[in-house]
Amino acid sequence: IGIRERIIDKEGPLSQTEFHSMQEHVLIGENIVKPIEYLSFILPMVRGHHEKYDGSGYPDSLKADEIPLGARILAVADAFDAMTTQRPYNKPLTFKKALKKCESLKGKQFDSDAVDALAHYITHNINSKTDETFKG
Repeated sequence: IGIRERIIDKEGPLSQTEFHSMQEHVLIGENIVKPIEYLSFILPMVRGHHEKYDGSGYPDSLKADEIPLGARILAVADAFDAMTTQRPYNKPLTFKKALKKCESLKGKQFDSDAVDALAHYITHNINSKTDETFKG
């Protein structure tokens, strides 16, 4: 939300200005949702979904349990989606490789319990429906 396509679709590294524009999307999303009273409960998730468990995320540099639980869950889901879908700057990973990447980031970028919950869901629900999911 609020990110120019040329930034989203850029194949190379982002400039500082482009990265700053990318970071602003959480605040833009928060401002879009704010006037919708019945969605007020998701405001912390929208704002915090790019916070990192070690405190190096944005916009507030929150860490560990300072990050709302919903935002910690959304962060893992958002990253998993980014890793497993086609992007101009990288090829999609298999679910197995994306889960391994998420697991390698436990306690750094992601809440360990959120990663474990995603892994449990994927292996017990998605994997049981198709073998293609976990190839590679």
